[in-house]
Amino acid sequence: DNLKALFRPVAMMVPDYRLIAEIMLFAEGFGEAKGLSNKMTQLYRLSSEQLSKQDHYDFGMRAVKSVLVMAGQLKRANPTIAEDITLIRALRDSNLPKFLYEDVPLFMAIIQDLFPGVKIPNVDYGLLQTSVEAALRKKGLQAVPTHVAKIIQLYETMLVRHGVMVVGLTLTGKSKCQNALADALTQLRRDGEESPHYEVTRQHTLNPKSVTMGELYGEVNPLTQEWTDGLVPTLVRFAVGDDSDNFHWITFDGPVDALWIENMNTVLDDNKMLCLSNGERIKLAPTMHMVFEVNDLSVASPATVSRCGMVFMEAVYIGNQPYITSWCENKLPELLPNMQSGILALCNKYLQPTLEFVRSQLRAGTDTSDANLIMSFFRMLEASFVPEQGIGTKGQTDADKHKLAGLWFIFSVVWAIGGNLREESRAKFDAFIRRSGLLMELNPTFSSQGSVFDYCVSPSSSSFVTWTSMVPTFEYVKGAPFFDILVPTGETTCYEYVLGMLIAQGSHVMLVGETGTGKSVLVQGFLNKLVATSEKGINPVLASFSAQTSAKNMQDLMESKLDKIRKNLLGAGVGRQCVVMVDDINMPALETYGAQPPIELVRQTLSQGGFYDLKKLFFKRVQNTSFIAACGPPGGGRNAITQRLIRHFNLLWLPQMSAAAMQNIFGNILGGFLGVDSFTDDIKALAHSAVKITVELYDAMCSEMLPTPSKSHYTFNMRDVSKVIQGILQITPAKCADGDAFLRLWCHEASRVFADRLVNKADRQWFASKMGSILKAGTDRDWADDTFPNLMFGSYMKSADGIENAPYDELEVGPTALKLDDALADYNLASTKPMNLVFFKDACYHLARISRIITQPRGCALLVGVGGSGRSSLVRLASAMWDYTCFSIEITRTYDSAAFHDDLKRFMFQAGCKNKPSVFLFSDTQIVKESFVEDVNNLLNAGEVPNMMAEEDMAQILNEVRPLAKAAGKPEGRDAVYAYFVQLVRQNLHIVLAMSPIGDAFRVRCR
Repeated sequence: DNLKALFRPVAMMVPDYRLIAEIMLFAEGFGEAKGLSNKMTQLYRLSSEQLSKQDHYDFGMRAVKSVLVMAGQLKRANPTIAEDITLIRALRDSNLPKFLYEDVPLFMAIIQDLFPGVKIPNVDYGLLQTSVEAALRKKGLQAVPTHVAKIIQLYETMLVRHGVMVVGLTLTGKSKCQNALADALTQLRRDGEESPHYEVTRQHTLNPKSVTMGELYGEVNPLTQEWTDGLVPTLVRFAVGDDSDNFHWITFDGPVDALWIENMNTVLDDNKMLCLSNGERIKLAPTMHMVFEVNDLSVASPATVSRCGMVFMEAVYIGNQPYITSWCENKLPELLPNMQSGILALCNKYLQPTLEFVRSQLRAGTDTSDANLIMSFFRMLEASFVPEQGIGTKGQTDADKHKLAGLWFIFSVVWAIGGNLREESRAKFDAFIRRSGLLMELNPTFSSQGSVFDYCVSPSSSSFVTWTSMVPTFEYVKGAPFFDILVPTGETTCYEYVLGMLIAQGSHVMLVGETGTGKSVLVQGFLNKLVATSEKGINPVLASFSAQTSAKNMQDLMESKLDKIRKNLLGAGVGRQCVVMVDDINMPALETYGAQPPIELVRQTLSQGGFYDLKKLFFKRVQNTSFIAACGPPGGGRNAITQRLIRHFNLLWLPQMSAAAMQNIFGNILGGFLGVDSFTDDIKALAHSAVKITVELYDAMCSEMLPTPSKSHYTFNMRDVSKVIQGILQITPAKCADGDAFLRLWCHEASRVFADRLVNKADRQWFASKMGSILKAGTDRDWADDTFPNLMFGSYMKSADGIENAPYDELEVGPTALKLDDALADYNLASTKPMNLVFFKDACYHLARISRIITQPRGCALLVGVGGSGRSSLVRLASAMWDYTCFSIEITRTYDSAAFHDDLKRFMFQAGCKNKPSVFLFSDTQIVKESFVEDVNNLLNAGEVPNMMAEEDMAQILNEVRPLAKAAGKPEGRDAVYAYFVQLVRQNLHIVLAMSPIGDAFRVRCR
């Protein structure tokens, strides 16, 4: 109240629009101002009431003023035309650009009602229209009349507003609209046109969300008080400093939100002044325009919307046909001369019906637009119509070429338009393709067996063959690390083939599928093969996104891993190719207003061809670089990605692995393992049954044990099946005498993987009975349910012999307790913090479980229990038994991310540089910042934390790991040595997380 008393309140009221319009019309030279101002305010009132409600519609004071200014300009340019027609033209030309296609007829009807009998003449834009059409044709685009009209509307809007927003969904022509207008104005000036509205136009494009606010506008360093300039002031200064009459358009191509756009308010209103936080003020030149290219304005404030002219772009103004015509006119002659009309006819006949069917009847893995699918289809055709795929090879006749081109056309329709469909929709798509006439016209002998997704084109025989016929044979290599064993299947062969086609062509691919469908493994395997077999040099770059990933993290990664060709050019040189694999691309957390900066940076790299150097503020181009993205569908911490990024990718949905595929993969691994070692014949005969009952048990767990708030960790995926088989591979023939011993081992491994995460007695009893029934049905063994919980296998009884030599054997509780007492005595002698433990039955079992996990390669554990249940003590003892170093962090008052990173480096150097197995014990009470969880997540996923290693750390790694890499037969290059370091970290650093189930924190982190 004391403060309020010092201010004088002033009541603000809604202004009288009619009176203001009347005065302004008089000022602009109108004689009939009173009547016209009345009609004008009525028009705005009716429009705001009757037209649809859109975020970018504004019928306020600023909109009224811009119409009146435009009317004044028209009045002075055409003094002889009737005043009501002049005002109608101003109303129409300033409002139509922003309206939705459906709202335009209603708006024109309101005008006709208010001005009955007045015929509105259409304006002839002669020179400009001709120049715009020529600019479009020069770029290989179609001059669609409705799109050309939109470009002219943008020109009209720019005449009255210096801030313009081009709003619309992806692939509606927003960028092309601006580029065509800029090219047309530039060409008109160069052709000698004297009008001040035609000038050479220079565009400066940036993405406001791929940088921080400080990097966008400039900021003061809080420690040194030094000012660092930002991108916007740099570009504005450059434009203001240009003494010529050239137009400068600064284009903000990215999401508008209330944070950064509010700083533009003084720029967008009549002041035209950019005010910076260091007190500097930059006055914009009359030749400058601020252009905003946005998907929508759902989070923009009304103050922003009212300050800008709006041009709304919709797909209806272009349609699908121009995309088809442009590609067939420009690209097709290079790929298939003399076949232009035939392919165009096929596209016109089959593409639109297929798209309509997909939209109306089927469910896609990721939402897309029609234009996106058409572009994907053409990228697939470009990858198909090349000599490597049998088109245009030496001595090929025209008839053979026509036939093979038809087969690739079918293949492209299936994988470009149908590749993004979920499992349940693929059968319907198959039925549609078979009845559409496409197969009958181009390949009448197409097999009626299986689905269209099961076949691939064989260039050598000019026919379709099944993917399974192309699968290479698998041979089990004794002693091979479990994580390096890849069993090829029809599915993996198919997706690797499609990936290889598209990446060879320089396209970008996004793999979408549920967790555990093998996306990351598939891409890793593909990249390894590509590096080994490609004729051009391949530089693979791996990035993994998480909720805490920032745009700077991604930019640092690209700047450090891409080849530096010149100061302002990254990527790959001539004859080389960079392939950037971005895992979990939809994981970055949404900002307050819904943007995801790392994704915006990737989009900027794809659409603008590079990004800005954040120190020197110049543009760095990226060339010869393809992106492969992998992600799960939105939900559970994963977010929907902007369509403006998705449109650059060909989308492939990876279905859940079928039971037959799992049987094939794990049957090959287990059969190979039992075959190369001297196991008895009755054990070898059980290999097929063991995999079958594992898959059955996994399916039962997925369908019955569903996650709930109190059981949020009840999530199962393919990795669990893999862990059961990995556990079985630890046994030796000496410790597995017969079939019963082998099945007891299987019961133990399945219990460890599935039953150890069950939280109550009822769930554990259900599991035991389920396992008993599956075992009986699959192997004819009728074992009592209480047999399973008491099984215990382990190798720690001979831990003194080392991991390599200690046999994995069935154990009893009694001898185990005695062994653990001895181990505890040894631990207490060596430790400064002795422990006093009693080894009752459950403690023995827990220790056996922890020991089993940390002795497996890449074995990491999540221990869920309340404080005081012995989580840390048992981990420390298990580590000591195997002579591992057990690390944990010490929390202090000033402990922060930098200190955590220093600790992580210490642990990683122990595991990677010294090649010593170690355990990192991390408790939920030590999570000072949620970013710690992200760093641990990155360690688990990739074996490294992105951008954590400084230059001196890298030097230490290279010096210490190079001899280890050489001894292992690895190359000695910088990237190869670092990759080996990461491999050693993943192998040797066992992460054990101790979490409490009490409260929401555990549930939230599980999500």
